Amino acid sequence: MDDKLNNNENNNQKNDTIKEAKHKKKRNKDLKIIIVGNSGTGKTSLVNKYIHNKFAETYSPTIASQFSYKIYKKDDVIYRVQFWDIAGQDKNPETTGIFCQNTKGIVLCCEVNNIETRNDTIKWKESIEKNINIENIPIILVENKCDLLGEDENKYNKDLDELNIFGENNNLNKCFRTSALNGFNVEESFNFLIDEIIRMFGNDNSNERKDTVKLKNEGQQQTNIRSQQKNKCC
Repeated sequence: MDDKLNNNENNNQKNDTIKEAKHKKKRNKDLKIIIVGNSGTGKTSLVNKYIHNKFAETYSPTIASQFSYKIYKKDDVIYRVQFWDIAGQDKNPETTGIFCQNTKGIVLCCEVNNIETRNDTIKWKESIEKNINIENIPIILVENKCDLLGEDENKYNKDLDELNIFGENNNLNKCFRTSALNGFNVEESFNFLIDEIIRMFGNDNSNERKDTVKLKNEGQQQTNIRSQQKNKCC
């Protein structure tokens, strides 16, 4: 009789363990973020700073795209946040459907002291919009390299006001000044976007975690190939 009770107890514990494992598996989700902007604005440096807390002193332009991810935990849910760093094209910003599909958040990246790169972020936004509906996708603007602004606080605040007006005029969720060099506002900006995504898509079961990322053959290939290093900071 005791053996039977022990067997039943063991079976119940086993079933509970299996149920808990399945529950945890269902609560692991993928969130895809794409980061776009002109070349040299520091997109890759921002992602590396956020994920690895590292900054490379040399500049190596991304070819096609670069994929990386970070584990993000919120409210007992584990999210694998995918970052798709799209190669910059200054003259003709263009993204393809292969990079845009299943996107849940967008980072527009520009460079402080370079108004042209800020204006070009809207071209990147329009390029993405040709491939997917971005109406309900949170978008932030990060104006990188703010460490180059110097000590003029009045100029800093004036430029920041202009940046926020730019964001409001173009229906962006929020604008941030960042520095991939010293880490200023990097974690704050990415965490804000991720929290916005979770708020909007957190209960979307279509984003359950997958072990692989499949790409359709559209004549484009995802690559982590990088060109020879050039002695330039980003």
